[in-house]
Amino acid sequence: MSSRPSRGAARLAAILDALPDALVLVNANGTVVNANTIALETFEAPGTALVGRGLLDLLPQFDSKLIPGSMRRPDHMDPAGRTKPTRMMARRTDGSEFPVEVTSANLENGQQAYDGYGYASDELLMLVVRDLSGTIDTEAELARSQRQTEMILRAASEGVVGTDTDGRIVLVNPAAAQILGYRASDLGGRELHTLVLHSRPDGSPFPYEESPLADTLRSGRKHRVRGQVLFAKSGERVPVDLTTAPVRDGDQLVGAVMTFTDRRPYDALVQEKADAEKAHEEELERLAEEHASELTALRQKHVTEVEELQERHAEELAAGEERYAALGEREKDRYEALAGRHEQLLTLLGTSLRGPLDELRRELAALAADDAGQLWPEANQVLHHLSAGYSRITTLIDNVLGYQRLDAGGEGITRTKVMLDAVVAAGVDGAVELIGPGRVQFAVHAPPIEAEVDSRLLSTALAHLVADVAGVDATGNSPVSAGGYMDNTVVVAAAQRGEVVRIEVRGPYAGGDPVHEPIVRGIVRAHGGVLQTHEVPGMSGSAFVLEVPIGAGAGAVAAPEAPALEEAPAPAEQTPSGGRRRARRSSVDAFLESEV
Repeated sequence: MSSRPSRGAARLAAILDALPDALVLVNANGTVVNANTIALETFEAPGTALVGRGLLDLLPQFDSKLIPGSMRRPDHMDPAGRTKPTRMMARRTDGSEFPVEVTSANLENGQQAYDGYGYASDELLMLVVRDLSGTIDTEAELARSQRQTEMILRAASEGVVGTDTDGRIVLVNPAAAQILGYRASDLGGRELHTLVLHSRPDGSPFPYEESPLADTLRSGRKHRVRGQVLFAKSGERVPVDLTTAPVRDGDQLVGAVMTFTDRRPYDALVQEKADAEKAHEEELERLAEEHASELTALRQKHVTEVEELQERHAEELAAGEERYAALGEREKDRYEALAGRHEQLLTLLGTSLRGPLDELRRELAALAADDAGQLWPEANQVLHHLSAGYSRITTLIDNVLGYQRLDAGGEGITRTKVMLDAVVAAGVDGAVELIGPGRVQFAVHAPPIEAEVDSRLLSTALAHLVADVAGVDATGNSPVSAGGYMDNTVVVAAAQRGEVVRIEVRGPYAGGDPVHEPIVRGIVRAHGGVLQTHEVPGMSGSAFVLEVPIGAGAGAVAAPEAPALEEAPAPAEQTPSGGRRRARRSSVDAFLESEV
């Protein structure tokens, strides 16, 4: 204690200082006159004193009627002046507040506290103050947990019943009371087994010792029972899935919890499903019988319809055979007539017309020669032009007749190993004969490549392909360019790509003439090759790519080294037939470097 006690009360003072709660003595004036160590630690702030302060300053909510010497005494008061624990807010000497629980008692004589340690007043008030700073939070948490538990139990759809160790009910949630048909207040304290578990499903008695609840309370084991029957208040049997579990306080068994789920809704669904399955099976049997009868009728109807269709089909086949036989005879007559006309046309072109044209060409050539120089230059030029035109017509007729015989199977190709540059040169010469001298320029690149082809037919195909992209039709005329000047260069480039030889022919016009193109495609197809057409960006014409297999040829061979020549600009090379060959273009290089 803060004041020094007498020698006889030293031991009592030490005991009071060792108390876990604050002990405060208040005189009749309501002033603190003494306090133990815990009280000093609880109320005093550094630099302030507890002794000498007013009680109401420390405990503003304390009942002032309890202070010794008060003129107004409480109506109901313990004879010894003791009060029950009361919670209120206390105030430290620095003004901060904290929750406390206060118990007070009157001391009739101050010597009861310190054995004659002198005070002026004979009556003191002793207060025991307990700090609730941590207790309030704990109690609030416990209250919150209890509320959550109650809400969970109220919200649960399963029945929950708690019992003590004697099997008496101590806890029931609303779902359990509703399932069993009781009010929750009617179940408290009653024995659970004798109330709802007294009999088996068949009505025979169910001893308590054999029940899962008794085993749980006896051994602490958990049990889970499916299909258990509980008896409601009305005597109705309630099928449930039941679980029992022990409740322990530390290591001590203090009760058990039984939870159960009402199976009546599930059993109703099972029964409903069974009834539905039975009805479904009956419906299936009925439908199967109806389907069998309908299937028999349809099968008979189908057999009848099939027989009718077979008879009708046989009649239609007979009529069709007669009709197609007549049609075949008619088409055969037409084919024979067409073949006769075709043979007549070939005879006309190859014999009746070909001979006079040759004769006329020779006579015109002889007149154009004018060895005696008797003709005017203009007349000589006209005769040369006419001679070239008749020569072109004769060549065109020969090539068309050769293609017709090749396509009809009358003639075949004769493969020999030849150099491709010679074939390309022959094709360019043949193109000049079809086009006419001086009408186009050529850019030719043909490396020495040995291939096994029909050189005559392949050069003929190249000649017609060049004439096609040059824009010269079967009459020897070419369309007039609407944009003015047009480059009249024809590019011919050959290269080897694997086991095939590619020859690209590119000119100022798109090609596709109905006379030239069929001849080219027929000859290429006879060689086992293909002819493709490509659009050239930025140019008006098209590019034709002709591919034929090398066969047994050796492919590309090394060219002989040419003797060194002095560097000088070479004039454009004049072809024997009158066309000019130009230097190789960049487009030719692009073709030679491409892999497609």
